[in-house]
Amino acid sequence: MTKAAATFRRALARRLMTADPRSLGAARIALALVLLIDLLRRVPDIDLWYGNHGLLTNHMMLWRPPTQWMFSLFFLASWADEAAIGFVLCGLAYLALLVGWRTRLAQILSAIAVISLHGRVTFVENGGDWMLSELALWTAFLPLGRRFSVDAARAGGADQRPVVSVAVLALLVQLAVSYLFNALHKGGPTWRQGSAVHYVIHQDRMVTAFGVWLRTHMTPLSSRILSYASLVMESLLPALVLSPWRQSITRRLAIALIIALHVGLQTVINVGVFSLVMIAYAPFLLTAADWQALSSTRLGAVARSWSARAAQAVARARSACGGAPVAASPASPPPAPALVFLRRLRTGAREAAAALMLLVLLTELFIGNPVLATRVRMWQPGWVKALVAYPRLIQAWNMFSPDVPTTDETVVVDAVTADGRHVDPYSARAGRYPNPGSAAIPARLDNDSFFFNYSARIPFTPAYWGGFSDWILAYPQRTGNERDAIVSFTASIVEDDSPPPGESEPRNVRARVFLSWPRR
Repeated sequence: MTKAAATFRRALARRLMTADPRSLGAARIALALVLLIDLLRRVPDIDLWYGNHGLLTNHMMLWRPPTQWMFSLFFLASWADEAAIGFVLCGLAYLALLVGWRTRLAQILSAIAVISLHGRVTFVENGGDWMLSELALWTAFLPLGRRFSVDAARAGGADQRPVVSVAVLALLVQLAVSYLFNALHKGGPTWRQGSAVHYVIHQDRMVTAFGVWLRTHMTPLSSRILSYASLVMESLLPALVLSPWRQSITRRLAIALIIALHVGLQTVINVGVFSLVMIAYAPFLLTAADWQALSSTRLGAVARSWSARAAQAVARARSACGGAPVAASPASPPPAPALVFLRRLRTGAREAAAALMLLVLLTELFIGNPVLATRVRMWQPGWVKALVAYPRLIQAWNMFSPDVPTTDETVVVDAVTADGRHVDPYSARAGRYPNPGSAAIPARLDNDSFFFNYSARIPFTPAYWGGFSDWILAYPQRTGNERDAIVSFTASIVEDDSPPPGESEPRNVRARVFLSWPRR
């Protein structure tokens, strides 16, 4: 290696492959909290998405898989009660990660857990689910337990050594490309004219209560300001995240923009855990200078106090259990050469695996993003496709691209019961809904991300219509009333045109039947 190449490699490692252990500890806590939130939001509808009496039965998903390569331990569960046991195990892994107890094992188990949770219901996943799986994947290569953890307290001291790893670079690249391609793909009229935010808050299927309120105060000028501001932030973030210069400034600015962008997004539309996941990437951008500045504040003093109390609590617990107190041993003999070799071999294998997955990520960018796919034809062998699909390393970044939809849609079921009543079993479960069969969309459907993704996809996926029909016909088993037996139903996709800027009422409401029973 030439001197210039060696200098470049050292500079690259120092600037883009190094993380402060305190940043990793803070990021571990943020990741674990988002994982727990992601788990808990699935609990209310566990029977619907993870049981064989729901809309996505495991035999249907395995018979007609949405992707050739799928992994989920939840395919072993047939009943919601069995899936609930899996949820509990996932929660235990996430809690261990949160407190940093046996952190390495908790990282691996948490990655398996989140990939299993998402892999079971890929039909209703979104970009936030991908980013969460990817965050769990990349952090599995990093030592997240060196700071702010039970493991650190048990070790008797904090490990201050900076962490140098390919996985640090991969995390930065992952974050940067998600913003880069989202920005590059936003070239449609709604973004050019500045009406994007106006149309976003008129997406009744995903708008929040605050978003509905904001409609009455949104002017064409304010929509243009917010739309262009979103584009500017998404365009700046890749450079700020990957900048090797003035990182104490560029990364602080990146953190501020990430939080501002996603807090704003989360308050007006329901995008699942997407915004929370993106904010959970922010702690990785904290530098040693940030921690030094924080340590001199009152918050830093409080953190040190709590850290000391935690260490004392761990010491008391060890003493109560009969364990010997942990003491540093400066005179410890050096490890045996064989052990040193095995440790280096393990580290090398881990770094090689991280580098391989980073290469897979880069190739996938040419597959999932039209701005590249239309210019460069990238061939992926089957094993690369598998490495993308199994951990959900998908890189298709095109949220509200090239345009924000200027139409709205939902699914409405008009089912006739044995005693002649009209009911809508689907909309009643999904959230706010119109009268059965009504060709209208309420101002706020109150769907979560699972339901509005299912509603958007089921009309165009005939392979899953059988499962949808079976669930509708099982209505009396869920209500316990035999008079609710369904004698016929039609399922329609209801659409309307969102009001243009300056107006508030949708236009051109229309409905189209995509499924009926008995089949006509």
